[in-house]
Amino acid sequence: MTRLLLIAAVTVASACAQEAPAPEPAAERTMAVTIDDLPFVGLGGDLAHQQRVTRDLLAQIAAAGVPVTGFVNEGKLDVEGERRARTALVQAWVDAGLDLGNHTRDHPSLFDTPLAAFQDQVRRGAPITNRLLAARGDSVRYFRHPYLNTGPDLETKRAFEAWLVGEGYTVAPVTHDNAEYVYARAYDRAAGDQALQARIADAYVAYMDTTAGYYEALGRDLFGREIAHVLLIHANALNADHLGALLAMFERRGYGFVSLDRALADPVYQSDDTYAGRAGISWLQRWALTRGLPFGSEPPVDPWVEDVAYPEP
Repeated sequence: MTRLLLIAAVTVASACAQEAPAPEPAAERTMAVTIDDLPFVGLGGDLAHQQRVTRDLLAQIAAAGVPVTGFVNEGKLDVEGERRARTALVQAWVDAGLDLGNHTRDHPSLFDTPLAAFQDQVRRGAPITNRLLAARGDSVRYFRHPYLNTGPDLETKRAFEAWLVGEGYTVAPVTHDNAEYVYARAYDRAAGDQALQARIADAYVAYMDTTAGYYEALGRDLFGREIAHVLLIHANALNADHLGALLAMFERRGYGFVSLDRALADPVYQSDDTYAGRAGISWLQRWALTRGLPFGSEPPVDPWVEDVAYPEP
């Protein structure tokens, strides 16, 4: 999970057509979709529910024809009597031809986990996934920090990132961070109330629309152009039911969906990042802090959704 923390046609008379300059083409917007906490994260996660969420989430990805990279917590597969069935959930992602990355075994935060113990979490985070990917000649190449926390201090951050390179990993950054997990928790708590779930789903898409505008503007402020974004969402019931609506919203904003490989080919991802600390934040915010540039607060979560997600005792 993460922290709370973002775009005319001109008709010209034929007589003036030769005098008027051609309009500038709209800048292409691209986005890589990444999904964390595979095979499932949420409330009420018994095996049957996880199977349903996995099946429906993959069906929506296939229907949209969108390249996706999923990040696995292999500790979730280690359940007595269910290991084979839970491993089959990851196998379904492999069978769908999707890329998979390492999200550590048990999702600890580097902020309060000793470096050696965190490195062990990475080592134990991908053996099953690598075995499944090997059948198609592939392997785990990307690492995503749990909670987007890259370390308590710059020394730890740099030491861990250098170690990752030696292990053959590339860090999977995020530019479009968000509080999707709050909407997902509210959606889980509203199970059985279809009207409330529909209202939460609508609010989720509207909230993500607003955050998209925030991060697009921050990217332009930092780099003077549209950048290739990386979106973070999670493998939960909310997205299993409404990923198509979310992707359609991004398409209305002019996005085309690309692989994580292609998104990270944008030179912005070579920018210096010296941020370390408790907050797990977007790489755009990290780049701004590194440059000493101010930025505004992220769009807030709908208060009523937060009340559903975290009701008072």
